[in-house]
Amino acid sequence: MTSHSPRLPWTLAAITGALLFAAFTAWGGSPSEDRLSLFWAQAALLFAVLCGFALLFWHLMLRPLAPGLRPPQRIDLPVSLRQRIALLQASGFLAIVIGGVWDEKWHRVYGLPFGEDLFWRPHLLMYFGFATVILVGFWALHHLNSKFRGSFQQRFRANRVLGCLILTAAFMSYALAADPFWHWTFGEDLVAWSIPHLIMLLGYIIALTIALFVYISTLPLGAWRRLQSLRLTDAPVLLLLACFLLMWLQLMLIDWDAALAGIPLDALGLYRPPWLLAMNVLAGALYTGLLATRLLRCVGAATLTGLLALGLRLIFIQGLAADQLQVVAWVVTLPPLLAIDLWTAYCTRRGREPGWRGAALAAAAAMLPNLYLIQRLYAFPSLELPATLLAILLTAIGMSWLCHQIASAMQRSRSAAASSPAEQPLAARALFASAGAFGGFVILFIATAVPPV
Repeated sequence: MTSHSPRLPWTLAAITGALLFAAFTAWGGSPSEDRLSLFWAQAALLFAVLCGFALLFWHLMLRPLAPGLRPPQRIDLPVSLRQRIALLQASGFLAIVIGGVWDEKWHRVYGLPFGEDLFWRPHLLMYFGFATVILVGFWALHHLNSKFRGSFQQRFRANRVLGCLILTAAFMSYALAADPFWHWTFGEDLVAWSIPHLIMLLGYIIALTIALFVYISTLPLGAWRRLQSLRLTDAPVLLLLACFLLMWLQLMLIDWDAALAGIPLDALGLYRPPWLLAMNVLAGALYTGLLATRLLRCVGAATLTGLLALGLRLIFIQGLAADQLQVVAWVVTLPPLLAIDLWTAYCTRRGREPGWRGAALAAAAAMLPNLYLIQRLYAFPSLELPATLLAILLTAIGMSWLCHQIASAMQRSRSAAASSPAEQPLAARALFASAGAFGGFVILFIATAVPPV
């Protein structure tokens, strides 16, 4: 075993990410032949910017300090401040999810070409959500510059939470700017999987993961438990992961769901192999389920998060009278989520930590009977079984390993004294207050909206 062996999985992950970017660019559809070279050139430019952000993160957060630079002393933010940051961002993520459902409903009912929808109410609600991430990043930059000394590398490493918030805000700003730039070149979206939309989804996932990291660092690392032992202070973790599943499935399965509403993929000039749907379902379930069980250290948290996402989806559809939208995708995530919980229960009963390999196999095994459900609900004539099974296996292994790395990094930020008993009611009161204020604002905002007719 060489000293460079720990880099191998991350090298493979980087190569896989680059291949997926190219694949989803192709699957997203392309413009007419005369603009095809411009399409790939612009896609390459957007990918180069992504690589630039990765290098910036490595330089500021991971690269060895230059000779003569002293490693900075770690300075933590107060627990109450971290809780408020995470709750504020959770409100923003929920606003993006609600705005996304509302936006899809209005587009299907009223049409409206690109440009005219720029400032309609669903987009304004989504802008509010993105703005919370960006404004928190600006605050973090101000706080870092006013409270810390040294080079940027030293400042970012004195408090890595602040550093991650700043980089996330910068990435989200780039993702939002990429969308109108793409529209300016190619007009309306080719499909929902346009490259800027996928970049915005990536920014959403990164920002949500950082918010999870911020909040989970305020909770003590306890023993494994059952659902009845969950506390109110665990609710933001469930909500954040439910927001991930809501946004992931809406964007990644939107074209298949549109086919259920009578707009087949062939009519859009698209080819999407059935195994791609199964891959997206499993990837969303693994990210949600593994982080829910590992971070809350709770058997049953994976299925509970899936049910919460399904329940919120139904509430949004009913509340927005969006009967054209589907819940099928959220139903087919439940079997792999349940399998993750069963694997977790099996391991904890034997007094050992659930491993990522076993979780991968359990979720992949649950997808086998789930394929029948997917085929029936989405009316696939054939599932192209060999390719589907290979896609399921590779997705299970890759996502389980990645989630294990993310959860392990988050667990290292926790301690038995992460938050004192006196601070736990503060988080509960903040949760109730923010939920009430946010709910009232969203209801009023939607009720006073005038449809574009």
